[in-house]
Amino acid sequence: MPSESTLAEDLDVVDPVALHKARGGVKKAIASKYHEDIRAKYDELTAAIQSSSSEEDIQLDAKSIGQRRLRNLLLDYLCSVKETPEEREAASVLAMNQFESSYGMTDRYSALSYLVSMDGEESVVARRDAALQIFYDDADGDALILNKWFTVQALADLPDVLDRVKTLVDHPEFTLSNPNRCRSLISAFSTNTAHFHFEDGDGYKFLSDMIAKVDKLNPQVSSRMSGKLIQWKRYSKARGDLMKGELRRLVGMKPISDDLFEVMSRGLK
Repeated sequence: MPSESTLAEDLDVVDPVALHKARGGVKKAIASKYHEDIRAKYDELTAAIQSSSSEEDIQLDAKSIGQRRLRNLLLDYLCSVKETPEEREAASVLAMNQFESSYGMTDRYSALSYLVSMDGEESVVARRDAALQIFYDDADGDALILNKWFTVQALADLPDVLDRVKTLVDHPEFTLSNPNRCRSLISAFSTNTAHFHFEDGDGYKFLSDMIAKVDKLNPQVSSRMSGKLIQWKRYSKARGDLMKGELRRLVGMKPISDDLFEVMSRGLK
């Protein structure tokens, strides 16, 4: 299925929230109609992967890579069916089983990416939070893996994801002075389109607040982060006005780096 960004290219005026809902609805309809077939294929691939791989010997041939890629795609569809408590329970158990049994980073990260978007019952939330804690502990300070840990949470499809990102800004492992760490959370959230572009404009304000702070540390990074705000012409007048409001706020900031001022000024035209 085409990504949201691909689908958006064919729209004159993009409504990220509606697009996300429509694409998710199609995925859910496919997953519901063919659930038994998808689950059967998922189980078949899981058995094949587990029989041919071990923690010390992960198969890297084209067939094995293709099997893992297909299994992760099927898990995505299976985890999209989560309307009822029973469906959420089944989806979280399935994703947690893959997270705990997988040897490779790609398979574990895929399972985690579906778990972080699950909410509701206490057992479902407990699995989600446990998986995040395990991933964080297993990182053992590794910068690249910690970046993934921040990113997967910034991309979560949860109604309070912005509040979660704001909390992560204060995490001991997060710093705006590290460009990669900054991109892993702040820039990642700005690509979580349905939540970044929520109608209240809080996502825009959060990004501009972060840009203002980063500009004092690294003007090149702050100017690149502003790219999401200067695309205001692609959206509705209401969203565009909110985005332009943040651009004007940044342009009027004192002091402001030459790099950021140039991008902001050009974006307002």
